[in-house]
Amino acid sequence: MNELRHLLQEIRNQKPLVHHITNQVTMNFLANGILASGGSPMMAHHYEEAEEAVMAADALVLNIGTIDPSLVKAMVIAGKKAKQLGVPVILDPVGAGLSRLRKDAVQELVEQVSPDVISGNAAEIAFLMKGEWGGKGVDGDLSGNHEELALHAAAKFGSVIAITGERDAVSDGKERITITGGHEILSYVTGTGCFSTSLIGLFLAKSLETSLSACQRAAGALSMLGICAERAQAVSAGPGSFQTALLDELFRLKPEDLKTAGRWSLGGIQGGK
Repeated sequence: MNELRHLLQEIRNQKPLVHHITNQVTMNFLANGILASGGSPMMAHHYEEAEEAVMAADALVLNIGTIDPSLVKAMVIAGKKAKQLGVPVILDPVGAGLSRLRKDAVQELVEQVSPDVISGNAAEIAFLMKGEWGGKGVDGDLSGNHEELALHAAAKFGSVIAITGERDAVSDGKERITITGGHEILSYVTGTGCFSTSLIGLFLAKSLETSLSACQRAAGALSMLGICAERAQAVSAGPGSFQTALLDELFRLKPEDLKTAGRWSLGGIQGGK
């Protein structure tokens, strides 16, 4: 898809500013990943500056991985301002069903901010749909039909839904894209799931001109991560060297290398597209 190639080139030319209120465990990796991919990261977390910070941003990423009440306050303030300004808001509901704090935070963000994209694993998106949490830790139960889940969740919330996993599924409630590829070693490095959300934010940046839909832009971000993961795994010895190699490959990827052939399968409510 030539438009994806042009989009990545525009990212590299413009270096969109992605404002993060995010997971403290993965913050350094997210910042380096956005820099390597061609964007510019900002990590302004306090609620007293959240509104001013988002006024300078091209996208806002909200990640509840290490949540606390003051952070929720900052997210709501920044999210509301972003929506007023037409700045895309991308929410990662990490471990959404693990605790009452997380459940309440996600509910407040969905209701008050109405994110443009909600990106998470299957357990997190299933929890938003059904209110049930399985497994232990923040991962929960990752089984089930990801494509149908993304389709129905997008229709319910009015947001693009991106479900990451062994295969990725993205939907806006009508269009549906399944992305294959990547490598299982991604699951052995903390922050790769969070980074997929940040990369979606970069691809949806307000300042970029493209005819691609938000669904296609999100799928393009996940395709880029998959391609770079495959290349990084081929030259690494394990998770430690893979993380470094992944940053290198994000930096080295040429726009013309961002191809969807063999990776995307398309569908929707009315069948194939």
